[in-house]
Amino acid sequence: MRPGIADKVVIVTGGGRGIGAATAALLAGDGARVVIASRTVEELSASARAIAGHAGADRVLAVPTDLTDEAAVVALFNETIERFGDLHALVNNAGVFAGGDFAELGAEAWDCVLAVNVRGAFLASREAFRRFRALGHGGAIVNMSSLGGVRGTQKFPGFTAYTVSKFGVVGLTESLAVEGRPLGVRVNCVAPGAVETRMMQEAAPFLRTQTTAQDVARVVRFLCDDTESGALNGAVIEINSNL
Repeated sequence: MRPGIADKVVIVTGGGRGIGAATAALLAGDGARVVIASRTVEELSASARAIAGHAGADRVLAVPTDLTDEAAVVALFNETIERFGDLHALVNNAGVFAGGDFAELGAEAWDCVLAVNVRGAFLASREAFRRFRALGHGGAIVNMSSLGGVRGTQKFPGFTAYTVSKFGVVGLTESLAVEGRPLGVRVNCVAPGAVETRMMQEAAPFLRTQTTAQDVARVVRFLCDDTESGALNGAVIEINSNL
């Protein structure tokens, strides 16, 4: 049990696999009550079973959710409050990738990436703000960007939609850090480089990395823990295993 995490209620989007699943498992192991959300029911169920196996079924709730759907996001938060009675942190981890030659990039693919990666984070963050205010206490939001969304880092051809979306997540973080201050809501961001996940293998098989989903999860946990990171707000923490 981790004192700053134990019995906190945390929503983790994109919790079916990769960084989201690793983060939810780590938080639940520290005593948090985690709610995992994803559009892919099979992956979500497998993640929930794994968490229940090591932390207990009472520590996890799986809610299939399309983060681009406003009503579905509200329903996610409703189920969280109904099950656990509170909310302390939100991890906006859900993300998709669509690549290819920019001149041939379809508008539908562009819209999908921006919808999940930016609109989804906006909708979930807005609902978290509303719930924190209604509950009468502050909270923490951790957004997942990328080194590709940080100025001055290496960019790759074929990644334009994804890169733009991750710049958007950084901008959202910096803006919400200001918006949340009067409510006691801290908003920070993690910007990993290459991470050994299925998304990286599919999107950028040419990259090599020693960074695991668990490595990133530990940074997210730090940002969720007020006793460890209570002085941080509006930070963008870069993770680069190539340094």
